[in-house]
Amino acid sequence: MNCRTCGKANPEHIWYCKDHYKCMDCGTKDDLITADGGVYCHDCRDKKIKERITNFKGDTDYTNEIVCPHCGYKYGDSWEVTEGIDNCPDCDLKLEIVRDVEVTYCTSKAI
Repeated sequence: MNCRTCGKANPEHIWYCKDHYKCMDCGTKDDLITADGGVYCHDCRDKKIKERITNFKGDTDYTNEIVCPHCGYKYGDSWEVTEGIDNCPDCDLKLEIVRDVEVTYCTSKAI
């Protein structure tokens, strides 16, 4: 893979070479995690989640994927999740998941 910033081949980290593997917000190279398509320190990541929680006003009813009602995180593999109480994998707040299943039928004339 190549660094997303400079294009350097075979970076030490998945997305960035060692020169560019730093928090995208504050620039620190300590206590880093990869999230939201980038690299952040835990403090900046926590700030981003709090901001998303404050600003999320989206619809969470009858969506194709499970959507966290707190932060708007969309579960990638909703079909693997069971109904009940869960913690959001992004903001870690509790949410209740209810699966709505619709069954339809098709018929045709038998020969």
